[in-house]
Amino acid sequence: MKDLRDVTGTIFDIDQTALHDGPGVRMTVFLKGCPLHCAWCHSPESQAFAPEIVWYETRCTHCGACVNACPQRIRRPGLIAPEDRARCTLCGACIEACPAGALEVKGREATAGEIADMAARLTPFFARTGGGVTITGGEPTAQADFAHAIASLCRDAGIHVALETCGLAPWETIERLAEALDLWLYDLKLADSAAHEAYTGAPNEQIIANLRALLASGADVLVRVPLIPGVNDTDEAVREIATLARSLGVERIELLPFNPATGGKYSWLGLPDPLPDAQRQSPERLAELQAICE
Repeated sequence: MKDLRDVTGTIFDIDQTALHDGPGVRMTVFLKGCPLHCAWCHSPESQAFAPEIVWYETRCTHCGACVNACPQRIRRPGLIAPEDRARCTLCGACIEACPAGALEVKGREATAGEIADMAARLTPFFARTGGGVTITGGEPTAQADFAHAIASLCRDAGIHVALETCGLAPWETIERLAEALDLWLYDLKLADSAAHEAYTGAPNEQIIANLRALLASGADVLVRVPLIPGVNDTDEAVREIATLARSLGVERIELLPFNPATGGKYSWLGLPDPLPDAQRQSPERLAELQAICE
């Protein structure tokens, strides 16, 4: 049987000083790949399971160095054409040639031991703030063995471990991960299954069933609702979510205001911003929605 430290997975980022992914100062580990395709995804670079090259348009000088360096002859200034992306070998020649640092690979292989060692060096910060490690994505349950190994190693070291999830996974996966977790950060995006499928690509029955079973098992669960303008930030939508949550036995809900700054990430992949005019909910509007939940 493979040692937990040797279990590998694909990550695309690590934030060692996160403040909004659970209690205290957190080291947040971002795993690549997600089964959902939310129309408003705040991290479009997280959706694909494989590493991919992103382009920072604001840095690019269109000098053509990347075009000349590409051995596959598929690179153009900026992004590779969609029809040619499958031919990219991620050799990195274009990245090395770019004098402006406008290209980068998002996604790399890592071991659970590497992540656990990094977390161990931060234990003084965790101890002072009540923090720990948060595993997120993408969708970490989609790399269940990797997420479980990270969580197990950190928890064995006395580090608090949280996992952020959309909840779309077989119950057996959720149940196994629960053994190694202290806290679930569980997304509820929409109560209506048809609307959930229209906006995310999947219905929500499995998500709700998993949440119900988690709560029944006694797991510590914080339900979080990402508020998307015009989608689920209406009085009716929030009331439906809160009513569903109460029926399941949820005790805590956190409403997450929309972050318009994330729209810029879509240009990294040559995609249009799906919500270019959407704005963060005002403090007054957020208070109104919180009152509905209460």
